[in-house]
Amino acid sequence: MKREYAEAYVRWADSDGFNLDFTSLDGIICGGFTAIFFIAAVSSHRFVCSTLLVVLLLGYCVLIAILKQKLQTLTYFQKFLNIGVSGLFTRVMFLLMALTILEVTGMYGIWYYLLLVGVWLLINILDFGITWWRVQSGRFYRAQERAKKRNRRVGKKTVLGGSLAGLACIGALSGRMGQRLGKVLFANVGQTIAVNFAVWLFLAIGLMLGMGCSELWKAYYVKKYDIQGKSIPAYMPRPGQKQTALHSILRTLGTLGRILLIIIAFSVGITLVMCFFMRWLPEWLSHR
Repeated sequence: MKREYAEAYVRWADSDGFNLDFTSLDGIICGGFTAIFFIAAVSSHRFVCSTLLVVLLLGYCVLIAILKQKLQTLTYFQKFLNIGVSGLFTRVMFLLMALTILEVTGMYGIWYYLLLVGVWLLINILDFGITWWRVQSGRFYRAQERAKKRNRRVGKKTVLGGSLAGLACIGALSGRMGQRLGKVLFANVGQTIAVNFAVWLFLAIGLMLGMGCSELWKAYYVKKYDIQGKSIPAYMPRPGQKQTALHSILRTLGTLGRILLIIIAFSVGITLVMCFFMRWLPEWLSHR
């Protein structure tokens, strides 16, 4: 493969905004969901998948805290490695959440677990494979060359206005579709349908949120072809603070704990509201 093909891919959509603070936010978001699933697992006395969730989350948080203590800047290679690992972590976490739903409900046998993991692996293989093929075939290189020659006449205001208009149209259509979809789903929804919907929804969300996983290819090509790029700050330091690794870990876990408590309280409230809502919604829809 030509070096310029790899370099064009590495430079494509290159951003300096993904540092360890972004990675920490990723862990906090996954931590909120982990708390909810662990509570559900405790109530059902089935802990395998939820325990893996907690162990992976704590290990991830400790790793980020140590990296923040050790690193002041991220090299070009480390930046892409950080994005790729963060995406992979998100995908694995949401896969475990989907498996936790299966474990807690106990509705299916081992075949369904294997099916879910198989679909997850297939999509990831396709993701990495298609990206590799696009790099090898020079798609990013040709797109980069076209972008250099293109006369950029569209201003930021036009793009922003078009985006807002598009979102408004999508929101209006979603509102109308949501009313009809609600009548179809909630009028005759059963436990089996709800469980399957939740399982595949979490799998799909994880795959979408972890789209940066394929950035591991960029880290690979930067290392292989010694592609040079600027370093970025590893995180946004707080003025006048110098902490030990232990203090940094404890502060990260403390922040995560407070956020988890807020999310748990919010989740309990939402659950109560949804229980009341789901109790009366089918009856209300049947009278319309």
